[in-house]
Amino acid sequence: MELHYKFELFHQTGSFHERSALYSLKMLDERQRAAGVITASLGNWAQALAYYGKRLGIPVTVVLPVHTMPDITKKCEDFGAQVILRGNDFGEAKRQAFQIISNGKNCSYINGYDHPNVITGAGTIGLEILEQLPGTQVILVPVGGGGLIAGIATAVKQLRPEILIYGIQSDKCGSFYKAMENNRPINTSVNHGLAESLAIPLVGYNAFHSAHHLVDKMVLVNDDSLTRAILHLAEEEKVITEGAGAISVAALLAAPNILPELQNKTVVCVITGGNINHIILTRCLDRAKAIEGRLIKITIKLATEDSKGHAKILRIIASMSCNILQSYRESGWLIEDRFYTTYLILICETRGIQHACSVKRVLNTLFPDLCQFEEEPFNPVEACCCFPKRFP
Repeated sequence: MELHYKFELFHQTGSFHERSALYSLKMLDERQRAAGVITASLGNWAQALAYYGKRLGIPVTVVLPVHTMPDITKKCEDFGAQVILRGNDFGEAKRQAFQIISNGKNCSYINGYDHPNVITGAGTIGLEILEQLPGTQVILVPVGGGGLIAGIATAVKQLRPEILIYGIQSDKCGSFYKAMENNRPINTSVNHGLAESLAIPLVGYNAFHSAHHLVDKMVLVNDDSLTRAILHLAEEEKVITEGAGAISVAALLAAPNILPELQNKTVVCVITGGNINHIILTRCLDRAKAIEGRLIKITIKLATEDSKGHAKILRIIASMSCNILQSYRESGWLIEDRFYTTYLILICETRGIQHACSVKRVLNTLFPDLCQFEEEPFNPVEACCCFPKRFP
């Protein structure tokens, strides 16, 4: 497979939404510009609209869920937007935005994934892909409310109907996936996950009816695949992406092999954004390494007075080029008959699953019944057979 990335994370606010924000604001008439606009968002769209609102001198109000990360609200405020925190999810925030309008605020609501101008702005990504890579055969598109895939699919299929358009969505909120199954948008439950900016419970009606007959396949991926995609892009492409931004790559990493038909195709993954909190990023990278056997957790049981035994085990681990990242003793939660036993917990970094298995095999041979390993890292993790590089 010939794999290419369409990076949309290098915009000023870190996501593809700037295209739609600029176009939507440019299309307002003078009266609408003076009155300002309001929107509900999970973060990226709000930042993009606030940024171009400031540049164009248009007042912007954004309604965000109450659990929105503080760095997102600060950026919106820095761009001059009025920020209102309401609701526990996007649906509630959107209802609050309409309530504000009904209470007398004279402004225009711009739907960040369903307004026709938003869909049109997103379509420019498809046009650029065709211009920059005429040999494209498949485009993998992250899907939330549907505006991005509607814009890309409409533009691409109009010019090149043979190109396949695949929508990739998180299994934490498969609203577009379910809409395709039911041939209409339906309310879908939202569970928190890494692709938070895609967690739209009801896809846009304009977006769905524009895209549903143009989308060739929908794929759901889990958070474990997302963490591995974030790690892959950081290590191999030297870019930091958010969960939603990396979800198209996650589809290629998902097991079992869900996209084998792409093996000999020229594929473009749209990488939509890079706005990820540093704490979440750290957890993602560690989780991905654990899944791939590059981080292992070892619990060592020895008599409390046996300090030499501890030292011996640590020396053996170090001799196998295994990096000890964390080391701590568990004492406060021991049951009564374990007061004279020391439990030393180690978090170690390995070169991959084969190296991790070697460490486990040596320690189990030299210290039978003393070393307990977390089993998950030792379960083989497969990448989709169409992915050009398989992880060790």
